[in-house]
Amino acid sequence: MRENEQRGRERRVERPGLDEGLARRLDALSRTEAERVLERAIRIQSQKHATEQFTPEQIRRIAAELGVDGTVVDRALREEVAAPKPARGSWLMPTTLVDRVVAKGTQTVVADRVQRWMDKEEGMQAVAPVPGGLRWQPDKHWTTATRLAIHSEATKSLRGMPEVVHRQTELGSDEQLVELEVETGRIKHTAWGVGAGVAAAGAVGGAVAAVLGEGSDLVDFAVAAVPGAVLAAATVVVTARAWASSIRKGMARALSGIAHPELYRRSSRRQHRRFEEKPPRSGFSRLVDEVADAIDDVFD
Repeated sequence: MRENEQRGRERRVERPGLDEGLARRLDALSRTEAERVLERAIRIQSQKHATEQFTPEQIRRIAAELGVDGTVVDRALREEVAAPKPARGSWLMPTTLVDRVVAKGTQTVVADRVQRWMDKEEGMQAVAPVPGGLRWQPDKHWTTATRLAIHSEATKSLRGMPEVVHRQTELGSDEQLVELEVETGRIKHTAWGVGAGVAAAGAVGGAVAAVLGEGSDLVDFAVAAVPGAVLAAATVVVTARAWASSIRKGMARALSGIAHPELYRRSSRRQHRRFEEKPPRSGFSRLVDEVADAIDDVFD
């Protein structure tokens, strides 16, 4: 008994600034109180690293220090990966479109797949690094446009956007999370522009009807302008949603090609042949190769 009291006094001495009652309570926390303390400690720690990104390996290490089983952490990571990210944006559509897939392979192998697909199939070129990935923009060279016109495994919808961002996170030694992100600014601006044009046409029609009509000018104007405004609003929504749907399909196709290159026979064959080519080739030579690939595809 005396030894326990002595240890309790020693622990209280090691916590300066605490009164006797608080120190005594900290020596005997209930399960619920301990869980709240750990939750608060994790929240405080995460606030210190609010601008940092945690890798799965760091999460596993933190969980191990807290006594959480590794299999439970792996399950939680997979559930987090599968869960859709909360969309942020206006009522029309989110600010960014995001899609992701888990690809089998080492970090180097999957990164090579991403670059091959974005370059060869999407006609995009890397322009700047971002945390965990690259920023891509359309390659405007005439050989790229000609090559994609001949054939491509992609939908080419991503090429119509100003830029695409890809990120890669290592989930394990043989598993990578690949994420594509596209901003929707161009989609929104185009949709609003088309809608404004339709609304303006309706307003002009209403003004003409008001001038030429024999009844009330306000009624004549409203008869033509109101349907035009309704049609303009519908045009904005339809244009934005249709374009966004096309982008989502393009992202899904790209991620499928990255995660399952064996499903795309032509791409796999071209990759194998390009891998064997050692000397750099001119744009015209690459175009000739693409034409040869297209002829091979016809007779396969």
